[in-house]
Amino acid sequence: MSIFEYDKELEEKKLRKAEYEAGREAGFSEGEKHGHETGFSEGEKHGHETGFSEGEKYGIELNSIETARRMLQLQEFSLEKIAAISGLPLDEVKKLQ
Repeated sequence: MSIFEYDKELEEKKLRKAEYEAGREAGFSEGEKHGHETGFSEGEKHGHETGFSEGEKYGIELNSIETARRMLQLQEFSLEKIAAISGLPLDEVKKLQ
């Protein structure tokens, strides 16, 4: 076969290889985009849930401390009762005193 002859089989192989590479690249790009969007969405959801949960715990703790302080100011309750009502450990109530 001379250099001027057309090799149909070789050209088809080249074409299939080029199509494969283009499809592979498009698939990778689409997969990367989908993974990024999914990961961001899941991360945002997890962050929101975690932040809300942590904020709620912090708020409850602050409320308990404030309750204990008000009860200490009244001087009508024992430290044990203040701990039981506020939900704080006795040691924590003693520190607030």
